[in-house]
Amino acid sequence: MPNDRIEQPRMEELESRLITLALVVALAVSIADNIFNFIESQNWATPLIFLTMLIFLRWLDVTRRRVMSIATGAPLRVYDSSSAFYGEALHAIQRSSKSVYAVFSHAKAPPQQTEESRRYYTATIRWARKNPGKRHLHRVIRLPHHSPDIQAWVDEQVELGEKVENYHVRVLRYPPGMELEGENFAVIDSSVVFLGYAVDDRGELHGFSIRDAGVAATFEHHFRELWRLANSSPSGHPPQQRQPLADPSDGMGDAQRPSRGA
Repeated sequence: MPNDRIEQPRMEELESRLITLALVVALAVSIADNIFNFIESQNWATPLIFLTMLIFLRWLDVTRRRVMSIATGAPLRVYDSSSAFYGEALHAIQRSSKSVYAVFSHAKAPPQQTEESRRYYTATIRWARKNPGKRHLHRVIRLPHHSPDIQAWVDEQVELGEKVENYHVRVLRYPPGMELEGENFAVIDSSVVFLGYAVDDRGELHGFSIRDAGVAATFEHHFRELWRLANSSPSGHPPQQRQPLADPSDGMGDAQRPSRGA
């Protein structure tokens, strides 16, 4: 998470405390003067009243912003359309700075699905091209045993994995007769998870996101298992050797780039 996203709540909390302190001091002075009448001139009373009102209004504004921040930053969000799901997921990826672990589970390629899907997959590659060696997009593509409709797109992703330094692809084919699971997910910067399920043949997605480091760690572990099981080549050919990633701390420094299938 960027530093400004961290500092903003801290500044608001400090501002809220200072305003609360100012209100308490004004109240204490007013009560003490009414009891002991230690301030002979009452000319200060009117400005103090207006000052107190301004401080109180400011306190209400800070409180409102904090409540709105909590509401919009809820750890769980539900998406009932591809537009909402892909839009929020892409926004989160574009703001991320380190890693994205994603799983694609569709029988059709994004160009055959919705406009939101096409835009999302194009933009994630664009994100991966930036800052070579400093960010990483790992993607597992899960496919049925026989999937001619999507093979051209898979080959394209494999080729991009060979060309784009920050993009790493593996393909996991299901055995004959086994249905493809509709689970699609992305773990972003080890802090937020987007999980979606296709609800029709076009690839329309419904799903939710969870902003929780513990949940993200669980999904990362699941991803690593899928990555380990996946073939590096769509055709099952032995993978080519490749150099370790620049950031081996992501747990996949020994990953191999896929070789393009015949």
